[in-house]
Amino acid sequence: MSMDEWGQTRRLFEAWPATDTDTVQAGTVRRLSDALAGLRSGASGWRDIVTLTHQILLQAHALGNSDRLPVPLRRGLPTLEQWRMGGLDVLPDGERVLLRGVMWAPVEKSAAAREAALDQVHHAVLGADSSMRRALDHTPADPFWTHVWDYRHYLSRGQQQAARSLAMMPPGETAIVCLPTGHGKTPVALAACLLAGAHGGVSVLVVPTVVLAIDMERRIRSLLSRRDPDAARRRYAYVGSLDAAAKQQIRDDIISGRQGVVVASPEAVTMGLQAALLEAANAGHLHYLILDEAHLVEQWGNDFRTAFQSLAAQRRSWISAAGLRRAPRTIAMSATLTQQQVNTLESLFVRPRQAKMVWASELRQEPAYFIDSFTDEGERAEAVLKAVTRLPKPMALYVARREDAKSWQERLRQAGMHRVGTVHGDSNEEERRAALSGWAGRQDDTSVPTRFDVIVGTSAFGLGVDLGDVRTVIHACLPETVDRYYQEVGRGGRDGSPSLAYLATTASDRTIARNLNRQSLISAPIAWERWWEGMFMQRPTIEGTSYRLNLTHRPARLPEGFKRHRAWNEQILNFMVRAGLIEIMPPEPPRRAQGEDGDAWKRRLATFYDEAPDLIDVDLKDGQTNDPDYFAAAINRVRQDIKDAQRSALERMEQLLLRQRCLADDLAQYYTVRGYFTMPACRGCPSCRRQGLPPAGPGKLYRTPLSPDPDIAEWTDKKAPLHRLHPYGASLCLYWRGEEERREELKSLLVRLARAGVSYFGGPGLDADQAFQIQEEAGTAAVIFDHTGDLVHEVHGLMAWVEKEDATTVDADAWMRLSDGEPIYLFHPEKAEDPDRPGRLILDSHATTISLQNARKEF
Repeated sequence: MSMDEWGQTRRLFEAWPATDTDTVQAGTVRRLSDALAGLRSGASGWRDIVTLTHQILLQAHALGNSDRLPVPLRRGLPTLEQWRMGGLDVLPDGERVLLRGVMWAPVEKSAAAREAALDQVHHAVLGADSSMRRALDHTPADPFWTHVWDYRHYLSRGQQQAARSLAMMPPGETAIVCLPTGHGKTPVALAACLLAGAHGGVSVLVVPTVVLAIDMERRIRSLLSRRDPDAARRRYAYVGSLDAAAKQQIRDDIISGRQGVVVASPEAVTMGLQAALLEAANAGHLHYLILDEAHLVEQWGNDFRTAFQSLAAQRRSWISAAGLRRAPRTIAMSATLTQQQVNTLESLFVRPRQAKMVWASELRQEPAYFIDSFTDEGERAEAVLKAVTRLPKPMALYVARREDAKSWQERLRQAGMHRVGTVHGDSNEEERRAALSGWAGRQDDTSVPTRFDVIVGTSAFGLGVDLGDVRTVIHACLPETVDRYYQEVGRGGRDGSPSLAYLATTASDRTIARNLNRQSLISAPIAWERWWEGMFMQRPTIEGTSYRLNLTHRPARLPEGFKRHRAWNEQILNFMVRAGLIEIMPPEPPRRAQGEDGDAWKRRLATFYDEAPDLIDVDLKDGQTNDPDYFAAAINRVRQDIKDAQRSALERMEQLLLRQRCLADDLAQYYTVRGYFTMPACRGCPSCRRQGLPPAGPGKLYRTPLSPDPDIAEWTDKKAPLHRLHPYGASLCLYWRGEEERREELKSLLVRLARAGVSYFGGPGLDADQAFQIQEEAGTAAVIFDHTGDLVHEVHGLMAWVEKEDATTVDADAWMRLSDGEPIYLFHPEKAEDPDRPGRLILDSHATTISLQNARKEF
């Protein structure tokens, strides 16, 4: 906050009803300016003005300005009583009032807990000016990272290791990446895509919502515009609102390898883009499949968004079409993952090879948690209204049902707060976009007036929200899983500044949560009926060993209803895949018959592509698949795993309400997977506040997480580029016979090694600028540079190590690597001595040595 915002606020009130938004800065004072401008039209109410003014005064006071703000008592502006109702300290002064903010926090019983709570609200009010703002440990960028983004640093060690791992992925591999919010998941995935697609091709980024697809397109345009001015005008999101011509253009660009990146929902990938992506895979153009928010494959894919799991069939068809040497790589990315979610990803998206895990998970440091329980809805409503009025904006208010969202919007409007939008299951694409742009004050990359300070939403609101300065998240409900709760709390503080999470429940919430927790899972008897009678027995005849099924088929006794029948059938097949009964793939296009008329062939092919979205090819992997008892047992195992995971997630949510221990303990345990730990962090929760302020004092964390330090995912070793020169060992010593040979041969040889698949480069004779020059000539290969000297100890892949021009002996770390049998190409002067045998040259002591000039001839 600028120290002048207090002055701007005073001038806004003095000038009202005239407005001058041109001189107003960003932040809360901009929101107040927009709110004052909307008073006459009814777009704003008195409580909007009060709550925003209060926030500005609290920010000013926290920064050292405790002066009272004079505000006129003018018709149309809040009255003296309304200022008091908003929680301000009000001093009448003739035809004006003198205002001072009063910090407020949800009620805590003890004085020590109240002191701690007010301190935590204080830092959320400060926002970007808080000393508790998240500080990441920036690490020097690798050459490939700078080459793609022009960034000189990674945001964190986790981002560095994830980016390295994905950039080196060979075709056909799968990586599961857990990287915290704010650590830059999108640039990590896109760097790999852009590097692989430097000479053409396409990568598919699967997102759960239209809003997220559109926002991701905006972010991609912004990122790519750094290196391609035309990116700002290109379409990357394949969404329903596009006209037919725009959709066809994207499909054509995918087929030809000109698209680069396409962002789409799972439904779009499995239907509208199916044929184009298969052709791209067949041509070797398809580089990456990226599952953003990958936890939803389990969370949503079991029930109402079965296409999340049906994507696995598309992936298998691409691998089959492309062959393993050109197969797309698969990346599943999320900020949080549970064991059940990882199990589902592995069962669907890993074969034929095992997945690599890059785990950099830590709990968010930004939120301070408050939990209140009430006896009835009236008490809760009064408390939530007070919190909505007094806690900082922008704000999200979550409820359980769409009717609750509508009623809360009306309740707030009746209370004088008009700058409130809603997003729920009935909201269409245009309504969601309007709500988000009015909330953020941004449409695409253009600044627009803010219209909402609060969004009331159900679980349909959240994913796709990239508003960094959300300060408060309130739940006037009990989320049905701890996963939903933590994901929604994560809408706050995405810019790294402190935020607040207030959960207000009543006893009746438990019944609603349990009803929402129940997923619609088909029973084994009905699954058998649909599988055997509805799909398998009515299958069309095709050549080959697979069975072709129609996803819209239904048993004869069941009523019509295309969409729901298809969803049930997809759920059954997904369950069968997870049970190991079948493998599924999209249908193979027909082949032209010998002598077939050209027009007839075109008609037959067009008919196939019209029907293909409703067809699936199935291979039976278990000889007992069509035994009804065996089938039922397998389906019931999958159903029980899903139900157990859902029930556990609700039980853990209910456990949080007891406030018996630090929330970080429960959350960290929930998000720990097979020995991969999630680091706990707590800025404040009911349990910790009982001890008063943190031991280190105000403005400190109760629990500071250890910074995750994941390993690089190293992939299956390929043959070393110069393996013929060292067939019996992992190392090779390459020497130069003078300054001229080093100058003429070294860089050229290092570039050739990079192009041949060597990624790791280091040594005292190579600096970051030289490594970057290698990257510039290395094409689609990723060059990773050992800035710190640690990489030589950490990685097992082949490393190119360069000694100084005048070195008389070689670096001890490099020699240890060589002596331990780790793969290394050691570049050194001809006269360099063996560290273990003083006075003896490496040329005489090491079994495999070659000059730079002769090594170059091997390429």
